[in-house]
Amino acid sequence: MSRMEQSIGFKLLVISMSYLSMYWHIAAGLYFGSSKRTLLVEQHLDPGYGARAISHEPGSVAAIQDKYDHDNLHAANKALGAKAARGRSEGHSPCALTRGSWCKDYFRQERVPWKPAPRGDKECPRTKWGPCNGVGHCHYDIGVCQCPAGWKGDTCDVPDKRPCTNAHKDHNHPFNAVRTHIDANGMDLDLVASGWTASRCAGFCDADRASCWCPPNTTFGRKPPPAGSPPWVRYSERGRVILESCKPGWVRDKKGVKRKNDWGSPDLSIDDLMGEKGWCNAKSPHDIPEKAISPCGGWRGCQEDGLQGPLCDIVSEEVCLNQCTGHGECDAGYCRCHPGWYGHDCSRKKAGEELEPGLEDSRPWLSRVMMSVPAAALEPPSAPAGGGTASEQQHGARMRPLIYIYDMPPEFTSRMHQYKNVVEHCGYRRFRPGNGSELYADGYSVEVYFHEMLSVSPHRTFDPAEADFFYVPVYYTCWMWPVNGWADTPFYGAPTAWHRYSNAAHMWLQAKNWLRANFPFWDRRGGRDHIWMTNHDEGACYMPTEIYRNSIMLTHWGRMELNHTSNTAYFPDNYSNGIKWTGVLDGKDVKTLYDGHPCYDPHKDLVIPGFKPPEHFANSPLLGNWPWQRDMLLYLRGDVGKHRNPNYSRGIRQKLHNLAVEHNWANKFRIFIAEKYDISGDYGQHLSRSLFCVVAPGDGYSMRFEDAVLHGCLPLIIMDGTHAVFESILDLDAFSLRISEKAVNDHLPHLLMAISPDQIARMQRRLALVWHRFAYGHGPLVHAAIRTIVHHNQELHKDIRAEMPGDQQEIPTEHPQQPVYNFPVHNDAFATIMQWLYSRIQDTRGPDLAAADGGR
Repeated sequence: MSRMEQSIGFKLLVISMSYLSMYWHIAAGLYFGSSKRTLLVEQHLDPGYGARAISHEPGSVAAIQDKYDHDNLHAANKALGAKAARGRSEGHSPCALTRGSWCKDYFRQERVPWKPAPRGDKECPRTKWGPCNGVGHCHYDIGVCQCPAGWKGDTCDVPDKRPCTNAHKDHNHPFNAVRTHIDANGMDLDLVASGWTASRCAGFCDADRASCWCPPNTTFGRKPPPAGSPPWVRYSERGRVILESCKPGWVRDKKGVKRKNDWGSPDLSIDDLMGEKGWCNAKSPHDIPEKAISPCGGWRGCQEDGLQGPLCDIVSEEVCLNQCTGHGECDAGYCRCHPGWYGHDCSRKKAGEELEPGLEDSRPWLSRVMMSVPAAALEPPSAPAGGGTASEQQHGARMRPLIYIYDMPPEFTSRMHQYKNVVEHCGYRRFRPGNGSELYADGYSVEVYFHEMLSVSPHRTFDPAEADFFYVPVYYTCWMWPVNGWADTPFYGAPTAWHRYSNAAHMWLQAKNWLRANFPFWDRRGGRDHIWMTNHDEGACYMPTEIYRNSIMLTHWGRMELNHTSNTAYFPDNYSNGIKWTGVLDGKDVKTLYDGHPCYDPHKDLVIPGFKPPEHFANSPLLGNWPWQRDMLLYLRGDVGKHRNPNYSRGIRQKLHNLAVEHNWANKFRIFIAEKYDISGDYGQHLSRSLFCVVAPGDGYSMRFEDAVLHGCLPLIIMDGTHAVFESILDLDAFSLRISEKAVNDHLPHLLMAISPDQIARMQRRLALVWHRFAYGHGPLVHAAIRTIVHHNQELHKDIRAEMPGDQQEIPTEHPQQPVYNFPVHNDAFATIMQWLYSRIQDTRGPDLAAADGGR
């Protein structure tokens, strides 16, 4: 018996002989070996006890065969990080496993000569305080003011309030009315009165943004601006914020008697906020009552952008698109551009005006997150690293696609940030105390990340006449949460928080109507060259047909049926229900806007990855980690629908979980299907130790495919009629399995076990040729995180070697997933989208479709 067989046998003494047979079948081709760690016993997965990959016995049949396969495929994988991989054929093609010629065509294209960007000079209306009342900035291309939260009108001089409230409007209230529950001084009308909303405030309400603050008569209260102040001065002292979770359940009525209300925490009293040692007066966290410190500033941290610390009193930079390129002041997501500068990111300067330096020198921390904007350059960029062609060196040539980004009115983009009143959503990065930065992500972070990366991409152009595409940024997922329902505004179409799909459909339609009213480019090609991000659960299923039928959808949800009903188990997102509201669509159902088209068309749309910060897949060889032995046959940890409506996940996750429990799959086959809290241990390590990972829907899309691929786990796709990420442009069949939903039964373990180790190893090698395309590596903060993790993993190799046998202290050269130490940003997910878009240019050309559009 070999040393490897002895080691495995020792670890599995407590496991049945039938299971041992299956385990060895898998181990024969997948690099199982000796380890001092103990593996799973019985049903519970003991976290952190996987073993690292080691080589087969030298000269064995398995080793020779793996070496043969390795020589065929691994050379390309090993060269992933090489600079030469930018399309120049030195060692390998960057277009491995691509369907069609889109990738090669991108790299073979003729470059576009550089030329300076046009600069607008159309003046905006002004008041005595300047253009756009001094509070907004002028879009000098079209002479239109773009206003921050609190203002509206052609000159940004009309107040636009979002007051705190205790209820939302219904059919019995005027359509355009905004419900409020504060007086003229910003204080709640009656703290005893019934009604909870997230904006309900026991202190002072900032009626521009429905945020809650300590009142002016407290030590750390928000103080009003002096009389006669300019309209952009919102306060004289910012004060201490009162978080949404800091609602007192015991308050005083108008007679001063303490009474219990129905909207606050029964454990929290108004005195815990306003008393001498309360939240609004205490100078130290130790002075605040223990029951108040957690809900008011503790367990989630300060939730006001730009404030940090347990008392929300440490001031930091606030987050804006590319930090206003150093040419504006960031106000919770809205860039208030310096005079003459304009654009959502303040990256453009009015024609005829000198370009002065930005804020980088006075705020050095901005350089860690801010990027130059190639489209704004006054001179051609330098030649590419490695010299480039003579044409590239002479002209600073650019590569198509060239994309014009509409500077949409803030109510579609940055105002969502001003309204969100939390810091964990609607973005991908944030500042910390001391103005350091960190990454984070929720399920919809790509909405903001993609917008920022496109804004600083060489593919951006400020000249719409040369643009191949037009990107329409609309932060509708940010509106869906946490903006929607916080107060009684904003709404789009039917003013109801319980029909999010209706609001989204109307929001998109209003955006399209705005760009048609201000630019001629939609009508030029009927919207065929316009790109929309539809990254919520069910993507473009409820995109208005007049937008969907021609435009390009970047989506996470690749459902292709023409006749479809909502997949969600969350009522406010069930677009199949529809809604009618007096004064909206002449009383017609909102479904008339979007019925009759699929959610996704692979001929014009693309299923793109969700954003995962590098820390999420730090356990993967993709970021330089030593490969783990894959000792789990199949894995899914997360929502398995135990407390959901039956249609959640089309019932797939529920069925898998029930089968796993009923047939004891964990003990028999090392198949783990369970809720998050039923499987302890590091999620990334589990994925890195799993052979197959379940890819099934949730309420719509689920980022299980990204989780699998980024950790080298082979995806088991179970979602009929629905494309997974990049399935229309990459050969997913080369490294994944797809079974029908009806095929989920008690034979599933045997189906997976019937796949030969040789075939599995080949699939793993193929996955390693493309896994980088499913991660986003663009941006200084993301790239810095990748470098840090790779360096850490390289250092970790020293500790791993110390634990390995003397003849197994190197990563097996024949292993299908070699560590990547130089992540290929030039072929990441963002670059893949750009490369694919190049192939779509020819499909957007053709006769003018304005007439066929019916004049819309």
